[in-house]
Amino acid sequence: MSYRYYPITGIKEGWGPGGKVPVRRDFDEWSTSKDPTDKIQFILYLLALKRLQAVDPANRDSYFQIAGIHGYPYAPWDEPSTTQKEIGRKGYCVHANNLFPPWHRPYMLLYEQRLYEIMVNEIIPKYPAYKEKYLEAARTWRLPFWDWAKNPRVPELARYKTVGITFGGEPKVEIANPLYQFRMPNDKKMKNYGVGSIVNADGGDPLEYGECIATSRCPTEEERKDPDKWANGVVHDDTADKLLAEHSSITDLSYGSAAELVYRLLTYPMDYPHFATLARDEDATSATASTTKVTNDINIEFIHNNIHYWVGGNGGHMSQIPVATFDPTFWLHHCNIDRLFAIWQSLHPDEWFETDIQRYFDQKIVGSGTLITNKTPLRPFHKDIKGTVWTPDDARDWFKLGYTYPELLKGYGKEDPAELLKMVNDNYGITRKEALMLAQSASALPPGVELVDDGGAKMYDYALSIKYSKFALGGRPFNIEVFLRPEGETENTFRTEDFVTNVFNFSQPPENEDGVEVCSNCKDGQDANIQATAYIPLTSYLLKMIQQQQLDSLEPPTVEKVLARMYWRIVDIGGGPIPEEQWSDTMNLDLSVSKTQMSYSTNPTIPTTFPDPEKIPNLGTGLNSGPPVPTGVVGNNITVTKINKLSEAVSVGGSIVFTSPSMNQAKPSRDVGTGIALLNWDPSSTADPLDTENYDILMSIVIKSQRRVVQCNHKLAGKGYNLIKEFTPSPWFSDSPKIRVDIKEGEFDIYVDGRKVQSYKREIKKSVTHVHYYCTPSRSEPAMAREITANTYRDTAKVS
Repeated sequence: MSYRYYPITGIKEGWGPGGKVPVRRDFDEWSTSKDPTDKIQFILYLLALKRLQAVDPANRDSYFQIAGIHGYPYAPWDEPSTTQKEIGRKGYCVHANNLFPPWHRPYMLLYEQRLYEIMVNEIIPKYPAYKEKYLEAARTWRLPFWDWAKNPRVPELARYKTVGITFGGEPKVEIANPLYQFRMPNDKKMKNYGVGSIVNADGGDPLEYGECIATSRCPTEEERKDPDKWANGVVHDDTADKLLAEHSSITDLSYGSAAELVYRLLTYPMDYPHFATLARDEDATSATASTTKVTNDINIEFIHNNIHYWVGGNGGHMSQIPVATFDPTFWLHHCNIDRLFAIWQSLHPDEWFETDIQRYFDQKIVGSGTLITNKTPLRPFHKDIKGTVWTPDDARDWFKLGYTYPELLKGYGKEDPAELLKMVNDNYGITRKEALMLAQSASALPPGVELVDDGGAKMYDYALSIKYSKFALGGRPFNIEVFLRPEGETENTFRTEDFVTNVFNFSQPPENEDGVEVCSNCKDGQDANIQATAYIPLTSYLLKMIQQQQLDSLEPPTVEKVLARMYWRIVDIGGGPIPEEQWSDTMNLDLSVSKTQMSYSTNPTIPTTFPDPEKIPNLGTGLNSGPPVPTGVVGNNITVTKINKLSEAVSVGGSIVFTSPSMNQAKPSRDVGTGIALLNWDPSSTADPLDTENYDILMSIVIKSQRRVVQCNHKLAGKGYNLIKEFTPSPWFSDSPKIRVDIKEGEFDIYVDGRKVQSYKREIKKSVTHVHYYCTPSRSEPAMAREITANTYRDTAKVS
């Protein structure tokens, strides 16, 4: 008898007229529904999953074997002609190239189909009196998804070790909850079926997953070392919840950063390769390079990676590629990844791919060779009993596979983009909601936030891009953690309260602890210096600082000064920091901060608009922050109403260049002024340094916005002002003005936006040590931003 392949076709029952297909539902909404059909479906789902998990691990169609497709036990699945020697220790799962979303689609379909088969063939026949009713419910059942962006906590009915059910007219019974954890059906250790250990990134003791009888979520270090607790598994969903919600929103919304990541993933302009994978090519001319646009740094794969870590924690099964699928939450998580993929496809129905390179994650086992295409076999998934292998093109249209999602009911390519955008804005646009709430509040807007015509908001936006080598530590998983020092502190303390964000490297080592090869391409990938990339919005974090009165502006000079206090570290899967000397030469770590101005409409069907984000020089690691600052050039942040000491005094032959990110062009109703005074302080003076009367004012420049004139003056400490000199720059100051002052032997030369507009006689021949930025009257708002920058130059010739 010839071998019969497992045909992954999707569930063929339950389809309605006109190709209408059943819907994959939100787990929390569906599992707690009072609808009688939903209740039947949920119990069928639990019983089917429980029965699937009880199938002999040696059986091809068992939970253990299906989960094992992704990694351990690294055995052939549904490929009778493939030997154990041929498959080696590589596994089938696809990460870090264009196959990542389509490969997981038939994988989810296989899992869904097996559960359905158990429902209709094994469970429902036990209840003949309810057969038709239960079959009708089963036919329209589809795999549920967990929307961790909108609901950032482990689903309610996955949190209990046991659940009570009433079914088939029988009394209520308490059953082991198959969503809580997977337990080997014969209580034998996983190593008996080929699961091994995984080497830790710090070179310490390996994590012995082969010793496990059941899965764990977020185990503590003590529990990982306790043989009994490690073997039987521990589940700490509260810890997972904390990790999922680490960056809570400043609003009263119950979800934060993951939602904003999804929002940007679905609204930023990008092509399929940049959406599909975190892998980026070093060659800037490549289609998958990320050096040209900051928005190319966001992708579905790195968002997916972080969820794996937040749910699995340090050492939990979900945080390790080779064993992640044994945790039942994997399937809820990846069903949501498939949903996001489908939503993105609906917003970009013409985007797809033709070719991609294999990169450093070894796909030889799935038949990709050096290049992959949209016809590459998605091994080991077969479409029929003869063994026809799935391809990405086969997986492109989910409607044809017999399911859809609540937001996508019309068909592939048939959704109204405005309706989809409204859903995305309403459900995931956290920063948008925060901006609109600020714009509509009665209190004064913080600088950097302003109203737009329809009652919407325009707001400065900041994001962190992190690039790194995926196999810097031999392919072992690690976390990149970013912190922010409190103002005034210089020591890096890595306190929990100073934590900003993290990026999880979801990877596996090229060899196991016995030196057996797992990934033959990993070393090549490391040598090729191909980087992974991640993108983290920072604006909600900054808004929270404003709410806590730790920040008073979103304008660039203020924010850049704050973000200059960022620092970071690499942490292993056990939570221990890895010394920098162990990764500095291989990580190729590049952190950079970008800024733009988002314009949010109150109409959720109108897209958010923004200019291309620009990287901020001298923030982050500085690897991609532009040319180095020349010697003798020093940056200073200048705050309104304060006397600001310069980092370095400026003397004859030098220059000061003041830059503001904004300029209020409206003419005020009264004669107000915005002043910049160049001061000199006598270090031997015992006078009050907070009183400008005690400084020599070498020259003051006062911008009179109502009359469109500039006034200059000077005075010695304790003396009166001299005669005002007044002039009119033409044209007037730009929206982002730059004022340059060259200090010469006998005069100050004044430039506005690159044009020389005036010379002012230098009567007091001293160096500029301080700058007073002020308003007249004192309680009025400056025409420029509340914080501006002042770059000082020892040599005027160095001013660009």
